[in-house]
Amino acid sequence: MGYIRHAEFEDSIEIDTRNLLTALDQDTVEFEVTGKNQYGQSSGKVTKVVKRNKDVFVGRIKSVFDKEKNKREERFVADQRGFWPEAKILNLQKYHDLDDKKILIRLEKWDSPKHDPEFIIVDVLGKSGAHETEMKAAVLDRGLVIGFPPEVEVAAQKLKQDAPAMIKAEMEKRRDMRDRLMFTIDPADAKDFDDALSLKKLDNGNYEVGIHIADPSFFVRPGDVIDEEAVKRATSIYLVDRTIPMLPEVLSNELCSLNPNEEKLTFSAVFEMDTQGVVHERWFGRTVTISDKRFSYEDAQEVLDNKSGDHFEDLHVMSEMAHAMKKRTIKEGKIEFESTEVKFKLDEAMFPISVYEKKRTWTMEMIEEFMLLANKEVSKFVSVLPDGEDSKRPFIYRVHDKPKPEKIIAAVNLLNKMGFDVDSDEGGKISSKEINRILTEHKDEDIEPFLSMTLLRSMRKAEYSTKNIGHFGLSFNYYSHFTSPIRRYPDMIAHRYLQKYLDGETVPASEKVLIQELAIHSSEMEKRAVDAERASTKFKYVQLFSTKIGEELRGMVVGVAKFGIFVQDEETKGEGMVNVRNMGNDFYKYDEKTMSLKGTNEGVSFKIGDKVTVKVKDVDIDERRIDFELVTK
Repeated sequence: MGYIRHAEFEDSIEIDTRNLLTALDQDTVEFEVTGKNQYGQSSGKVTKVVKRNKDVFVGRIKSVFDKEKNKREERFVADQRGFWPEAKILNLQKYHDLDDKKILIRLEKWDSPKHDPEFIIVDVLGKSGAHETEMKAAVLDRGLVIGFPPEVEVAAQKLKQDAPAMIKAEMEKRRDMRDRLMFTIDPADAKDFDDALSLKKLDNGNYEVGIHIADPSFFVRPGDVIDEEAVKRATSIYLVDRTIPMLPEVLSNELCSLNPNEEKLTFSAVFEMDTQGVVHERWFGRTVTISDKRFSYEDAQEVLDNKSGDHFEDLHVMSEMAHAMKKRTIKEGKIEFESTEVKFKLDEAMFPISVYEKKRTWTMEMIEEFMLLANKEVSKFVSVLPDGEDSKRPFIYRVHDKPKPEKIIAAVNLLNKMGFDVDSDEGGKISSKEINRILTEHKDEDIEPFLSMTLLRSMRKAEYSTKNIGHFGLSFNYYSHFTSPIRRYPDMIAHRYLQKYLDGETVPASEKVLIQELAIHSSEMEKRAVDAERASTKFKYVQLFSTKIGEELRGMVVGVAKFGIFVQDEETKGEGMVNVRNMGNDFYKYDEKTMSLKGTNEGVSFKIGDKVTVKVKDVDIDERRIDFELVTK
């Protein structure tokens, strides 16, 4: 079966296989609604495939028994669930010994559902289950790329050769801020540094705070080969063992990266601020800077904790500003969902030995506050004229729409039944301040994960757009991405258009169409990159749990369905499923209103947030599946 989502329909439209035409998973299609199925759900048929989601697929050649032909045949079995047609691979005969190997195939032709789609093998990735094979598969199966084309590498090397002369000529045109104390604060294993902070005490008691951002838009010009490749990628990808950069490393790690004690071209947001983090004056423009110190988050945190060390006074001032800014933004409605980030420890063969939760330091939050400030102020500068009127200037925004009313109504009904008093109207409107109130009142309580997950699932995804609808989660009326142009293409767009407006250029309204196309593409590529990152993490979890068969774990229920519960291990944060068949002898029924499973005999129920003890029953590397067995609640 296929299912189509459309804004005008509350439920998905079911499409029988015979009516899919040549549509594949996530393709954009035109369709007709033809009636309703036996359950009252709308059904229909695809009338046209408008746009392919992708034309490449990762999978394996397997020997499958064909009942109709009464014989075994070699078939392509895709990693991706939902790949339904029988693939005709034109060049299969050219390849030998494909047993237990993953391949990448590309769709060449599929004009009619009466004929099988024609593919060709474009790469043999390696042995299934091997680390390198699976890392490649995680990326390539999502239509993403690894490595740069030769012409891009050549162009990058040419830039490296020309850079000294280019930088020398450019320096005279920029504001010189090399005399400011400046430092970067990043993860300990970071290789590209795209932001630095500077601080200078002013005579009036306020401070000049500089947020200095790497300036790849100086080196990468619209339409050149590096830019075209960056557009295709739109973002860097972060797998468990590597980064696949948006820009060649000559740019991302060398020319643009704000490495310590190196003169760099930057795009800066400079503010006059008081000790409470209130902005009194602002300036934006291209600058020349030099970072005096490279801190890791942990190094900077140690200086603050010990109240001594390199640049303690400056770090302390900025820390106090950030505390005040954070307090203010939360009061105004910025939602503070708790998030967990994990890191795997791998052996020489890249097999996971252990996994640990990355500690979130205050210095991480401090840097976030200053980046949020720069992103917000840049967006506001472009969008609002000095007289307060809307500038109507084309620009790219990072937007986050309000939650869908039906999802909020469902979440509120569930919380109300559990005894929580939630302030929302009948139309499904809720304020970000109200969401924050609920989370804050129950912070660090056993129920917090349930509340956080329930409310988070009612949220929409943030995306890029030329239409500024604000950012619900941050409670900002104006917000854009400006601070990470080395790894996000929308930030490069923001740099280019901000400079146009600083130069007094008038950008025609028609150019908004081009920006919107890039915004939609960037949002899509971001989703794919996140999906690849999650796939690489899931693979490592399955490998890790393959060594834990029979072990008992304490965990929390993070999902409930008709067929079982999903449990997250407290120690590793890995997730597995307990099928109802492995939940004892009781018969369980799913209550959709409370999103819980309840035993009809013993009355034991399971909902999100419950603590349980489970045993690792089995894992399936190919299916990325971890099966648990319930021990006790």
